[in-house]
Amino acid sequence: MYNKSIVNGWLILLVILLTGCNRPTSKPNNIMINWSKLPDLPGMADTASLGVSAPFAGISNGKLVVAGGCNFPDKPVTEGGAKKYYSDIFTLDLSDKNAQWEKAGNLPLPVAYGASVTTPEGVVCIGGNNSTDFFTDVHLLSTSDNDGSVHICRLASLPVPMDNLSATYADHTVYVAGGNENKRPGNSFFAMKLDKNLDGDWEKLPDIPCPARVQPVLAAQKSADGIRIYLAGGFQPLSGDKDAIVPSDMLSFHPGTKEWITETELPLFDNGARRTFTGGCAVAYKDSSILFMGGVNYDRFLAAVNRPKLIEKAEADGDTALVGTLQEEGKSYMFHPVEWYKFNTALLQYNTFTKEWTNLGEYEQLARAGAGAILKGDSLIIVNGELKPGIRTPHVNLAIIE
Repeated sequence: MYNKSIVNGWLILLVILLTGCNRPTSKPNNIMINWSKLPDLPGMADTASLGVSAPFAGISNGKLVVAGGCNFPDKPVTEGGAKKYYSDIFTLDLSDKNAQWEKAGNLPLPVAYGASVTTPEGVVCIGGNNSTDFFTDVHLLSTSDNDGSVHICRLASLPVPMDNLSATYADHTVYVAGGNENKRPGNSFFAMKLDKNLDGDWEKLPDIPCPARVQPVLAAQKSADGIRIYLAGGFQPLSGDKDAIVPSDMLSFHPGTKEWITETELPLFDNGARRTFTGGCAVAYKDSSILFMGGVNYDRFLAAVNRPKLIEKAEADGDTALVGTLQEEGKSYMFHPVEWYKFNTALLQYNTFTKEWTNLGEYEQLARAGAGAILKGDSLIIVNGELKPGIRTPHVNLAIIE
């Protein structure tokens, strides 16, 4: 006879192991990634070349287009610097290895924290905000074959002002999801047909399942049952007595059935810690994969956004020592070195047919939040972004995937 406690212990261990098997883990790979640098993005509005966060970025007629964004040009945010928003549009000819950035015009208004996506017609720039306004504006930026100018075409406005959202393109359709709607976290999901006439309007699709997802990533890719729209990352901020939520799953939407499903869980780190792509990027790669990169660290970010609630609870409990500790953590949060924030360095590949994750390596060039990511063939371009809260980089990095 087996000891009953031993049997129960083995059963519990078996349940834990089986549960763990349901969560994907990234596996090694033999793909080569070769990095190089493109010219740094020039300073916006005649400021120094500091780089921006949350710009619009994409490709039109072989030219890299970067527009808008924000930074702290006068002094760091830790010294009371004010955030400034920009309207500048720059282009870089990717066919000329000696090309430099050219100023190619201005957006109608300074803006950041919108969403952008490359389409055959040009770069679609959607929503966003600046220090005073939140936008429904949607514009198509297209470069001229004859000169360096950028043509701006106004498209149908969003049904509501949206910022910190994400966008993707598939089958002549632009999709947008996540972010804030009228300054509040929302779950709306919209689509707009983009044909040669450029006269499509936005259609409301089934809402994203709760929770809300501010600063998510969105990508479209083929799958076993047709094209799907994949949504990962994002967060739901504190609300009343409810804690902030940082989802660690990935959802997918089928345009044919108009249904959302939970596609998979994001792979854990080697130490078992959770992962998020909040503030990161996702791009479709070839015809069966999505590349995920960048964004904040799950544990660091969740602790930061929930800290006010923890302070409130500690005060209610009369735990003055904990209140003091949490307040000091809040005061010091912006002053840590870049490495402390642990922005994601991994380039993860998700196969939409096999549903397997592959880790393509760890790269410092990806440790950004609010960067732009554009894939052109086997060339992955990372534009600017934050190295840590409040600190941008002007670097534009190019990775060749072999």
